[in-house]
Amino acid sequence: MKNYVVIGEKWKRAIVFTSEYYADYYMTKNCPGVCCEKYSETDFNSTFGQRAHTVLEYGVNAYNAQALILIGD
Repeated sequence: MKNYVVIGEKWKRAIVFTSEYYADYYMTKNCPGVCCEKYSETDFNSTFGQRAHTVLEYGVNAYNAQALILIGD
């Protein structure tokens, strides 16, 4: 299941969705022309887990997003 969407090239952030369906839905609506890539939780943690990050929780939203993760150096 791939439900992490990493957005950006220089300043990366990830949105965690409740399911792959909502990750795909978000990417269809918001990622044309923007650097976006989908990850499973395991792949995300192995790629970005060692980097400093801040986790912010989402409230109720149309994409069923649970958290926004700011990925640092």
